[in-house]
Amino acid sequence: MHDMASTTGQQPQPLSLREHKKRQAQAIIEETALRLFQQQGYEQTSIQDIANAVQMSSRTFFRYFASKEEVLFTPMRAILSAGMSTLQQVAPGESPHAALRTIMLSLAELYQQQRTSFLIRYRVAMQIPSIASIYLYTQMAVEPAICDALSSRLESATDPHRVRFLVAIYMTALRVALQDWLDDEVQGDLISLLHGYMDPLSSTDQWQQGGEDQQ
Repeated sequence: MHDMASTTGQQPQPLSLREHKKRQAQAIIEETALRLFQQQGYEQTSIQDIANAVQMSSRTFFRYFASKEEVLFTPMRAILSAGMSTLQQVAPGESPHAALRTIMLSLAELYQQQRTSFLIRYRVAMQIPSIASIYLYTQMAVEPAICDALSSRLESATDPHRVRFLVAIYMTALRVALQDWLDDEVQGDLISLLHGYMDPLSSTDQWQQGGEDQQ
């Protein structure tokens, strides 16, 4: 966890003492939970086990996290939320391709900054089908919000259905690059992998021309 609250493209703001202590406690719980998940297995580790290991009551645990699932996936959700703030850097009327490339590269950079933590979380999630499904859903759940935010910054003539399709394509590129990176034990550069999937995608001119051809 960090001592400064920040979003992509903005200067970090100092945390209050209360928030600083909360994030410290959350970081300790996360680190301890991940260690126990690795040692005992996710399903075999109870909330009481985690609470005992950090010397707090289960009631105190729930002040910081609602569930084990939240411990596992909160950082991913935070990164996806931070990626949304990247849209503030996108000029109104910017092409969908350029805007989405900016967002996806920002997300890849954030993932890469926490590579060790995300590798552990990925390994834990992939061992249990139900948790693996939540892992995938967590990544996909942000797509409607990206579509809405992106559409509001594009030209009014842009077809929202085509925007939705394009967002899905770029999010898929990120998911595949991320899985390759994690399966390879986070060796190499995630951003380079992502470029390899995004670069062949249609150019803005081709995208716009395709829309005109269908009219």
